[in-house]
This record gives sequence, C-alpha cells and structure tokens, in this order.
Amino acid sequence: MGRRKSLRKELPLLKEILKFMERRDFIVDEIQKFGQMVLGLIGKLVQSRLTQQYDFNLSMVDLEFESEAGFTLKMLIEMDSSNLEAFLANHRELNSENIELLADLLIEISDDPGVATQVALARAKELLLLVDVRERTYAIERAGKLDFIEGKLRTTGF
Repeated sequence: MGRRKSLRKELPLLKEILKFMERRDFIVDEIQKFGQMVLGLIGKLVQSRLTQQYDFNLSMVDLEFESEAGFTLKMLIEMDSSNLEAFLANHRELNSENIELLADLLIEISDDPGVATQVALARAKELLLLVDVRERTYAIERAGKLDFIEGKLRTTGF
C-alpha cells in the first residue's frame, strides 16, 4: 500500500517530465527540419549554377522561408542589427548550426540579381560572428568564410 501512495505522488512529476521531453523532441525536429530546408535551397542554387540553368528566384525562396520558418530572407537581410539577436532568440530552430547555414545561403545568393551584395554579405558576416560568440570556439571553416566575406566586401567597396 505504501508503494502505491509513493507512485501516486510521483505521477504528476513523471507527467511533467514526459511533457518536457515531448517539447524537447518537437524543438529538435523543428531545428532539423529548418536545417534540411536551408541545405536543400543551397543545393538547388549550386545545382542551377553547375548546370548553368540559372533559375534561382529569391521570391520563391522567401515564400518557402515564410511558410516553413515564419520569416523571409529579405526580412533577415534588411533587419536592423540591433534587432538581430532578439530575432534569432525568438526562433528556436535557429541554433548555431542553422545560423551558419543561413550565412552560407546569404553568401551564395549575394551574387544573384535582385540581391544587394554588400548587405547580404554584411549580414552573413554578422551571423557568423554571432555564432563565434555563442559557441566560444574557433572554427577554421567559419574563419575561412569570414575571410572570404571580407575579401568580397573589399572588392565591392563596402
């Protein structure tokens, strides 16, 4: 009888733990889904360049972003820097890995017509620097991307 009382007391705690684990699984799923979407877009862009069938359409990408993530690349690019960190914090799917993928996408689209090269590259740089601060680690690949951006910004006069 004492064991049943103990289990009844523990049941609400176990239910709370289960709810927490379900929320955590949902967030992990959202993070993975967002990363896959961005990787897919980068893949489409690279493939269209390799086959020289250039049909990358920023408007279509923005529609996909808006439906999947609730924001557009245009919004991300044009956002005031003072609002960027709060914006990233409000989007659970934007962990450091996905922020870096977003920066990669911005680098890729920076040469496309209809995209302000300097602004897209400056935002990509800002995102990569935020990842550096968040992760508190030095990554050679990230440093290489930052060097690439710096070089492109110098040649475009920004």
